[in-house]
Amino acid sequence: MLGLDVQRMALNLFAAQFTNGNLGKTIGQALEKHALSPADIEIEITETIALRSDDQILTALSELRDCGINIAFDDFGTGFASLSTLARLPVTRLKIDRSFVQDLCNRPQGAAIVSAVISLGRSLNLEVTAEGIETDEQRIRLLALGCREGQGYLFGKPVTASDDCWLDRKWLPAKRASNA
Repeated sequence: MLGLDVQRMALNLFAAQFTNGNLGKTIGQALEKHALSPADIEIEITETIALRSDDQILTALSELRDCGINIAFDDFGTGFASLSTLARLPVTRLKIDRSFVQDLCNRPQGAAIVSAVISLGRSLNLEVTAEGIETDEQRIRLLALGCREGQGYLFGKPVTASDDCWLDRKWLPAKRASNA
C-alpha cells in the first residue's frame, strides 16, 4: 500500500466564483474555519477561466496568490490558451493534461510534449504535476524527464467533499489532526 503524504488540497472553482467580488473573503473564512493555512490549498483554474482573464479575474487570482494560496493551471496544453495567457496569470503550477501522459510511453510526440511542458515550467519557476498517471511505466518515465509530482489512479482515486475520508484525521498532517 502506498503511504500518503497529503501536502495540499486542490480546489476547482467556476468562473462565476471569481466574479462575485468576495472570493478571497470566502476562502479566508473557510481556511479559518478548518484551521488551514493558505499553503494547504491550491486553486485550480481551467482554460475557460484563463481565457476570460479580465481585470476582475486577474485581481481575484492575484489577491489569492498574495495571500499565499497556490494557483495551478489545470489541463495545460489542451486548448486555445496561448503562452501569453500563461505569462499574465499568477500561477504557481502547471498540470500536464492526462492525454499527454497517456501518450508518453507509446508515442514520441507525447514524450516530447511532456518534456517541453516540464522544461517550460522549470524555466518559469513553476511546479509541474502530471495528471492521469495509471502505470508504473508512466511514473518512471515522468521521473526520468524530471517531473517530481503526479496524480492518477496509480496512486488513488479522487475523493469528493461528500466522502468522509477527505477530512479524516488520517489524511490531515499531524500538526492539525488534533484540531479536527
